[in-house]
Amino acid sequence: TPLVFRFDITAPTLAFSDPLMTDNLVNDTEGSGVVISGTSDAEDGQTVTLKISDRATPPDIRTVTTTVSGGSWQTAVLDISGLADGNIDITADVFDLAGNPATQATKTVTKNAALPTLEIDDPLMVDNKVNDAEKTAVVISGTSNAENSQAVTLRINDTANHPLTLSPTETGSVWTYTADI
Repeated sequence: TPLVFRFDITAPTLAFSDPLMTDNLVNDTEGSGVVISGTSDAEDGQTVTLKISDRATPPDIRTVTTTVSGGSWQTAVLDISGLADGNIDITADVFDLAGNPATQATKTVTKNAALPTLEIDDPLMVDNKVNDAEKTAVVISGTSNAENSQAVTLRINDTANHPLTLSPTETGSVWTYTADI
């Protein structure tokens, strides 16, 4: 009886979804809810091994596995909140049934869990008072260490609890808004 062998020397493909976490950034809220996904043409059930590492000294390295199903793979929800802020390097490896390794896939995301600071300049309007002549051009300003173009939300209530919501944009660590109150 002749034996038939399948000769397979073709490596499977392996790639990360792009972007990860919708923007390749992991903020304070997302740190405990990270899902990493990608594609591979390795056979269903093949194990994808991921190594997730911060750049601390020494680095915190975590190993996670998932499986290929229908040409894609996805981790369970991961908690990377304990990793250091900064670049997070992720590698993925998979072998097909014949033992051929895919070219290692690599991805870097940025973890920034530090909450931004926000300060309002004191005093406002030189004396922290707004008179009748000033009420149409009240300058409210301050500083923040948030990235450029981030919105600052100001809510002002008068004594009758009539709210006024303003949205200046932070540029170069400074935000300013001139309000008609």
